[in-house]
Amino acid sequence: MKKWCRWIVGLGTVAALAACAPAARGTAERLRISARDAEREAHTVAASWQRDATLRYLEGEGVAADGYVQRERGFWRLVYQAPGRADQLAVTVTPVKLEQVTRPAQSPPGIVLGDAQLAAWVDSPQVMDSVKAAGAATLLAGGDAALSLLLVPLRPPQWTVRLARGSESREWQVNAVTGAGIP
Repeated sequence: MKKWCRWIVGLGTVAALAACAPAARGTAERLRISARDAEREAHTVAASWQRDATLRYLEGEGVAADGYVQRERGFWRLVYQAPGRADQLAVTVTPVKLEQVTRPAQSPPGIVLGDAQLAAWVDSPQVMDSVKAAGAATLLAGGDAALSLLLVPLRPPQWTVRLARGSESREWQVNAVTGAGIP
């Protein structure tokens, strides 16, 4: 092969690799999921379990500071109930898998839910923006924070955000309809 041919082939290889670089960054971006995206995925499973299933509450563990669950770093668990059923469906969603299990009906520990329903609610990235504005930004800045979110149908519906870093832990409540912090 002539020298100029090898140069053109080499240049073509570099161009092909460069074209793949943006796709690789985009792939990492797509391998995350917000609470609302998880609910869309889980809703299909819940509708096949029971047509009139309704979201009872939502838990997020290992949530990143931007309000998303990253690949292999955490999960969203959505719990559904349906009229006439004694059990409930728990659907666990990550960016790469979806699991479901039926279990006896239960509320999140320490919370009495009553009969309120979750209808409209703000997504987890907006909740995290509200929590950062309320003082979580400094705790989140150093990384290594354990972050959990819980969405419950209280009046008003609310998100509870728990953050632990080292020996420090804090908790915030956010109105799930407006996204505003609850004092």
